[in-house]
Amino acid sequence: MGALAVVWAPVSTLARVAEERRVLLGFGVVALYAALGLVGGAIAVFGGLTQAQFQQPGAQPLPPGAEDFLAYFGIFSLVSAVVQPFVLWLLVSGLMQLVTRFFGGTGPFPGMLAVVGVAQVPLVIFTALYIPIAGLQAVLGPPDPAGGNAVPTVLGLLSGLLGLAFLLWHAALVVIGAAFARRVGYGQSAGSCAISCAGCVGLILIVVVAIIVLVAVIVGAASSGTPS
Repeated sequence: MGALAVVWAPVSTLARVAEERRVLLGFGVVALYAALGLVGGAIAVFGGLTQAQFQQPGAQPLPPGAEDFLAYFGIFSLVSAVVQPFVLWLLVSGLMQLVTRFFGGTGPFPGMLAVVGVAQVPLVIFTALYIPIAGLQAVLGPPDPAGGNAVPTVLGLLSGLLGLAFLLWHAALVVIGAAFARRVGYGQSAGSCAISCAGCVGLILIVVVAIIVLVAVIVGAASSGTPS
């Protein structure tokens, strides 16, 4: 209940977490996020949701050899679901610790680790909500508005909107927590968060471009290696 209190008492909870430097509590929240993410990722992969992202109704069939890529992509998705929460935790904590230094921040790094970890509670809640949504999408099958099966599309839109809302909630908690962890004002903390988010987005774009290039190489190699 210690970390969950951030839902109804974010300021006092994060102030206490920063003061007591409760890194283990933050680690526990991140570990729970990773565990739930693995469950949601498994539903998406084994329920066909991952494959449906690449093969929409009415689209051209995937080129030969693409099935192997989808299998590897599924494995990557499961590994990413476990690793991503910890990478996010360390990356955001490190960037916030560094950037707040330019705003006069003086708090220790364990305090930042603690508050950023606890600030992932909204992401834990979102992932818990996503699991039944993904399960329902897997049961209903791929979206097909022309065939009267538009519910998966609505569920996907709902999941995206919820994800955005809970991500913004997470960012707000990071701003509050970092202000206490580094002993700066909310304005300085928000500015640091904006700069850190820009850095995270840049890294994400690099990873996305790398994945797109890898997909193009694999699919191209599979197509060229298939006899006509």
